[in-house]
Amino acid sequence: MNWFITAFWVFVGGMLLWQFHDYNRTVVQTDAAAPKQEHYFFYDTNVDTKPGEPSNTKVEGPDVEQVNYSTENNVPSTGSFTAHVTLKNLGAAKAVDIQVMVRPYRGIMVQSGEMSDSGNKYLDDNDPLSQYGEWVNVPDLAPGESATVDTVFTSRPNVAPGDNPKPQILFGTEKPKP
Repeated sequence: MNWFITAFWVFVGGMLLWQFHDYNRTVVQTDAAAPKQEHYFFYDTNVDTKPGEPSNTKVEGPDVEQVNYSTENNVPSTGSFTAHVTLKNLGAAKAVDIQVMVRPYRGIMVQSGEMSDSGNKYLDDNDPLSQYGEWVNVPDLAPGESATVDTVFTSRPNVAPGDNPKPQILFGTEKPKP
């Protein structure tokens, strides 16, 4: 009978070690699949500014970036949501013909439906739901100007919209007038 009790506890210990290993592997894979931040801000050491104060250097041409993104559920009707995207021209020239690709489900966390965290993962960029989006036209922006545009999407069951990471923004430079 003693060998049975010993075998039972060895089995339980082995299962616990396997679960710890499996959990750690899942956490590492989830962190590796997380979308990474695209813009990195740094202070230019060649400009006379105080530490912690941003430099006033601007890009010579236009530089349009997404500065805010939010969604409103059930607006304008039930079963849909409105995405609000704010873009700002941080460059030194006027940006024209601006378009932004709004992908509300890109980079979101999805669940497998199981009761554990081991089924959760970030949605792959090649997944059809991640590719779901719409190109939105934005008015021309002078240097320092910003504009907010809205677009309506159909809600997906059991999936909440994300924060539109890595937005695709197309724009051109205003041509000088002769």
